[in-house]
Amino acid sequence: MVKKILTLSSFLLLFLQGCSALDSRVVAVDSYSTMQSYGGTYYLSTNSPGLQLQQQSFEVILQNMLQTKGYTRTFDQKNALYNIVYNYRIRGPYTRLESYPAPINPWWNGPYGGIYNGFYGDMWMNSISATTYFVKRLELSAYTKNNNAVWQAIGSLKSDNSDPRVSFPYLVSAISNYVNVNSNQVVYLNVEENSKTGQYTATPSIW
Repeated sequence: MVKKILTLSSFLLLFLQGCSALDSRVVAVDSYSTMQSYGGTYYLSTNSPGLQLQQQSFEVILQNMLQTKGYTRTFDQKNALYNIVYNYRIRGPYTRLESYPAPINPWWNGPYGGIYNGFYGDMWMNSISATTYFVKRLELSAYTKNNNAVWQAIGSLKSDNSDPRVSFPYLVSAISNYVNVNSNQVVYLNVEENSKTGQYTATPSIW
């Protein structure tokens, strides 16, 4: 069962690399649940390297979200009903190449908006632009004391930067409604931040 859950992460990474329509506010979510649970105490930990500076603030965000699902954090692992583990990864940079038509004038070297010394070029060629992006992925998994998998929710997005702080709240907001839920498929959510309240709202997206 644990093996089946872990395969979700690799699937999402491959899927996102081939999906050019995603942006930093559209999150792809996949989730899996092995049993119906109704919250309880949990011990929070991470296997992500290099989060020392952001770990405390990230865990507060997760703690607040899990509290709305009926989970209460404890710092005593022996008394926790669940062990919840989060992993936050940033992969890249990746490069996407896009082809687009550009005008060419045979009597002038190089295009400039289709205008060449007062004359409009009527010949075209394909030009290529390169875009650099990163894939950010948050995995949130719950296990029993016996290390049996209970549920897992994974959120992934494409971003034009490698800053871990920028995207983390978007990912948490996106996976919030998929804690202990079988999504049965990859779903896409558009996550927006209210600049006045600082609240994040996730709604279905057709990306």
